[in-house]
Amino acid sequence: MKAVFWVYNEGMGTGADPILNPDEATALLREHGIAPTRQRVAVSAILFACRQHMAASDLFRRVRASDTSISRSTVYNTLELFVEKGLLQELNFGDSPRIYDTNLAPHHHLYHVDSGKIEDLDVSQIKVKVPDEVLGNSSLVGVDVTLRVAG
Repeated sequence: MKAVFWVYNEGMGTGADPILNPDEATALLREHGIAPTRQRVAVSAILFACRQHMAASDLFRRVRASDTSISRSTVYNTLELFVEKGLLQELNFGDSPRIYDTNLAPHHHLYHVDSGKIEDLDVSQIKVKVPDEVLGNSSLVGVDVTLRVAG
C-alpha cells in the first residue's frame, strides 16, 4: 500500500512551508462567507498554505510566532468555525489530540500510532464492501477509513 503523501508529524514542521499572503487568506475566507478578521487571516495564512494535518496546539504555536497577541481560544474557535463552514475536516484518532485536515478531497488515513504520523490514502487504495443486509433500507453516504499501524 503506497501513501499519497505524508503531511503531519507532531508539529515538527520545518518552517519552510509556503505561507499565504494576507490578500490570499482574506479572499479564501470571503469565498466561504467568513469575516476576515486579523486573527482569522493569520490562522488561514499558515493553515491553508498547503495540504496538511495539524493539531490545534501546533497551529497555535506557529501562529503565535508571527502574531503574539492571538490567544489559544481564538485559534480553537477559528478552527471550529472553519470546520463548520466546510474549510477543514476534523479527525479524531482516539487518544491523540484532534487533528485538522485541509485536504477536503475524498481520502482515507493511515495513522502511525508510535510516531503520530498521518498519511493520506487515496480512496482507490482501499476497497470497502458493505453487504446489503447491513445497509437495509439505508443508502451509503460515505466511508471514512483510518488504518492504525504500529511498529
